[in-house]
Parts: sequence; C-alpha cells; structure tokens
Amino acid sequence: MLQLFLLSLLVGCSDDLKKSGPSSGASHAGSISVLTYNVHGLPALITGDDTPARMMDIAGRLGGFDLVGLQEDWMVDNHGLLLADVDYQTRSWFDETMMGRVYGSGLSTLARFSVLDARTVHYSTCHGTLDGASDCLASKGFQVHRLSVGDGSIDFYNTHFEAGGGAQDQEARAVQVEEVLDFIDSWSVGQAVVFTGDFNLHSQDAADAALLEGLQERAELVDACESVSCAEPTHIDRVWVRSGTDMLLTVTDWSNLSADFLDDQGVDLSDHPPLAAMVEWAVP
Repeated sequence: MLQLFLLSLLVGCSDDLKKSGPSSGASHAGSISVLTYNVHGLPALITGDDTPARMMDIAGRLGGFDLVGLQEDWMVDNHGLLLADVDYQTRSWFDETMMGRVYGSGLSTLARFSVLDARTVHYSTCHGTLDGASDCLASKGFQVHRLSVGDGSIDFYNTHFEAGGGAQDQEARAVQVEEVLDFIDSWSVGQAVVFTGDFNLHSQDAADAALLEGLQERAELVDACESVSCAEPTHIDRVWVRSGTDMLLTVTDWSNLSADFLDDQGVDLSDHPPLAAMVEWAVP
C-alpha cells in the first residue's frame, strides 16, 4: 500500500509539472493578433448606407483578434451594436466630447488583456468645421492602454489623425504627430509599444512622408507591413510596433482582410480596409 501511495504521489507530481509547463511558458512568450479598422461609423445620412446594419455585421468579425484598434466609432447607438457580440476583457471607448464639438474621438480599444494603466488625450488643434475634411466636428486624439502581457507589459496606442489635403490640414497633422510623440517620450519610456490607427499620412506625399519618417524614427517604431515586405505598403491605416526593456516584439505576418469583411452582396463593410498583423512577444 505504501508503494502504491508513493507511486500515486509521483504520478500526481508529474501531471502537475505537465500542467504548469504551458502556463509558465505562456508568461514568457506568445503571439498577439492585432487589427486596425476604420469602421466608417458616421450617421447614415453621411455614409449613404445602412450604418447600423454594417456595425452589426462588423461586430461578428472582430472576435478573432487579441488587440483591436477601431476608428470612426462615433455614434452611441452604433457603438452599442458594434460591441454587442464581442467578448473582450478590455472594452474602452474614448467618447468624451470637447466643448463646441459634435462627436468624441471615435476611438475604441478591445483587448484580451487586463489594463495596468490608461490615458486618453485630445489633440489641441484641428482644421475645418464645414470646410476641409470637417475634422473640427470631432474631438480627435489618441487612447493608450498599458496592458499586462505575460510577465511584461505593452502600451497599446490607437489614434486618428487629421484628414484633408490642404495646407491647414497638414499643419494640424504635424501638431498632432508632435503631441503623440511627446506623450510616448514621457509616458512610454522603455515600454514595448503597439500603435494602430488611421494616420491619414500618405507615404507618396513628401510632407506626409516626412511626418511618417519622423514619427517612426523618434519613437523607434517599426511598420508591421514593411517589416514583412508586404505588397501594400502605402495604406494610411497602420500597425506599428517596437520592443521594450521587458518585452521583445517581432512582426511575423501582415494581412489586408478586406475579403473577410464583406456584406452578403460582396460590398466592403467600410470605406477603409481592415488590416491585421501577427506579433510574437517574448520576455527576455
């Protein structure tokens, strides 16, 4: 009986070690699927379609990603439809509306990780209410969540920069880029970063290209698309990453998932493509 008892203890210990192996490994390395998507969530009078129906259709396709940065999630009712079918540990909507504006930032973050800290920041400038791209109707800015990932953490940024192609739009974008850079410099020192958003910066335009280059270089960010030599490097929607002192990030894949985000008639569910990246993480 004693031998059987000792044997059972040994078997039990062996099973425990097998069970603890994966969870221990998961705290030191893993992968994160990231999606950035401008959902075109304006009122139907502006979009010219059944916006609530699109939001419900989009909602059913978001659950396959670990980190999601949404832009143009403007409307209260549409936001409720968009999140009705998703199950995320973190669901954050930056809906605060600045004085004199009509909409909030239009930014939402979904994450399968717990939040250690978070900030939301409105940009100080915009151009156009009934002219330009009417950006001053919205309270544009950025949201950032410090997420607990394994034994480390990642700062997940989501933004929507000024739209429009005029000189004043360009000036507003330049200020916004500088403001988010200043924030990264102060709040995300040494942190791993995943940065999603509708940047409204065109790499083929000289002024925009200079802002893109400055943003990447100063914040030490790597474009997920470019890092895997993708075939579509000119999208204004982007996923950028950088490693930190306690977390190494490596992009292993990038995809345009437009074919997976079509309605029953084969029409795109937004006027922007849903762009995804796979990011491997490791705690050194």
